Amino acid sequence: MAAGEVDAVVVGADRVAANGDTANKIGTYALAVAAAHHGLPFFVAAPTTTLDPATRAGADIAIEQRDPQEITHFRGVRVAAEVPVWNPSFDVTPAALITGIITEAGLISPSRPGGEYDVPAFLAARRDKAGVEQAAAAENGHGRQAQSARDPEKGVVAAAEQPAKGTQARGVDSDDSRPTGAAALQGSSPAQPLGRQGVREFVSQRPELAVHVGEPSTASEWDVREVGDGNINFVYIVTGPAGALCLKQSLPYVRMVGAGWPLTQARLAVEVEALRTQARLCPRHVPAVYTFDRALAVVGMQCVPPPHTILRGALVRGEVFPRLSEHVAHFLAATLFNTSFLALSPQAFQEQTERFVNRGMCELTEQVIFTDPYHGAPHNRAASPHLATLVGELRRPRARLAATRLKQTFMHQPQALLHGDFHTGSLMVAQDSTYVIDAEFAFCGPIAFELGKWVANLLLAFFGATGHGHDTAKARRQEEWLLQTARESIDGFLAGFQTLWLQHGASEDGGVASASLFEGPDELVPVIEAFLQDVTRDAAHFAGAVMIRRIVGIARVADLETIQDPQLKERLEERALSFALPLLYGTISLKAALEGLQEELRSA
Repeated sequence: MAAGEVDAVVVGADRVAANGDTANKIGTYALAVAAAHHGLPFFVAAPTTTLDPATRAGADIAIEQRDPQEITHFRGVRVAAEVPVWNPSFDVTPAALITGIITEAGLISPSRPGGEYDVPAFLAARRDKAGVEQAAAAENGHGRQAQSARDPEKGVVAAAEQPAKGTQARGVDSDDSRPTGAAALQGSSPAQPLGRQGVREFVSQRPELAVHVGEPSTASEWDVREVGDGNINFVYIVTGPAGALCLKQSLPYVRMVGAGWPLTQARLAVEVEALRTQARLCPRHVPAVYTFDRALAVVGMQCVPPPHTILRGALVRGEVFPRLSEHVAHFLAATLFNTSFLALSPQAFQEQTERFVNRGMCELTEQVIFTDPYHGAPHNRAASPHLATLVGELRRPRARLAATRLKQTFMHQPQALLHGDFHTGSLMVAQDSTYVIDAEFAFCGPIAFELGKWVANLLLAFFGATGHGHDTAKARRQEEWLLQTARESIDGFLAGFQTLWLQHGASEDGGVASASLFEGPDELVPVIEAFLQDVTRDAAHFAGAVMIRRIVGIARVADLETIQDPQLKERLEERALSFALPLLYGTISLKAALEGLQEELRSA
């Protein structure tokens, strides 16, 4: 482990308690502690027969004391001094040190990283699933399942050709796993996926959706593909004679885990409201919402057509999009200013903030960006030797203080309605068009977080640009374009935000910049400039934190992870992490940092 030659640890188990505490052979606990110290994921692999929902926690597991002679004697002859012997058969590893529990029925994950498990809920969901499958098999006369695998290189769906958000489609969906005909919807539960036949019924019974696909009488001919990335939601693309639409369903748990990791379905209501708000303010760059069924947690929306593709995958392929900075700046300025406490009355802004409370998703952000990278969290990446010194820097008081201050800002500085997860994986792009998708992390927060997260992801793409096997000229062209896009995104956003503020003028209703203090644009400009200086300063800090998370924490990015040359990957990761730390600390501005990278390119 110390040499960086271990990627993960997998052990067995003799018993797993309801909260995930695990009894196994002596030495398992010590191995888990060592793995946590080195930032390695630690998994327990065990059949469901070892899961014991009746035992609350590890402290309740009776540990057998074995015969002392196993220690003191060999073939009946004493070989040790006559001393008292403690010879337990097992030790107990606490759930907090376990990354996941692997069973033949699926992976059990904790309620949150480093938290406890809900083993009884996992077993109950397994029993429910078995009952549904048996009932469906009895009704349909068979229980076969159809699986669909998609090309992981195609990234996310453009119409019916590519999967939706992520780099791989892992959707498994069968018409036969759900009732057919009218029963498909009548038997639908918000805790179960619709299935392909259920999707056809859902769309055909809603004229506002069917008009985008075809006459309901043709529903049996519609092509329905489940194209989600398999992590959280189900995403379907429905294609018929009249065109296509996208259907998204949120279940009350994390899809890839099951009921063991509950997740509120209210997140979809937040996403729908955010998409509608952003589409009203910036219709060119947000897909339209057609309908929302709160009971089933299903939303029907515009299907972004080919040749749009997810930006992150396109960047890995070495592509450039000259109008991207223009589109991003317009989206950020229009959505952030017009939902801010500067444009809305105090009462309207307070009401908006309350409508977009999204604690579950915010807690996830707070954990993975501002907490886990700064200690030995189980989900962090292995502490490779080439990053050991820099990772050690993250565990020191200076970095922890900087991250904690950012977390405070993130949690307690509502300024505008944010997308909340604005990065290169949340944009679908073509040469002349850009759409912003997946707003399930939306909340009212600090404007700098939105800007910083965007710039951070452009920088991650920049540092990985030379690692994907493109010829030197193509890689250099993309590097220069990425830096230009970062600068133009920032400058365009700042200019657009200032223009909107000046058009709005000082507040007449008790807002921050009161008309009783600032009579005209000339007096308002210094206020605007000071505000935006604070935004760009904090955006640099947030950019550093986001880059750090994507390099050493959970959910790393394809920009670096898909680099095939291990040594080159190590050098680029180290370079990116070295670049991120001064941004986190605030010892360099975004402008100066970007200029420094540009100067390096010129002198290379």
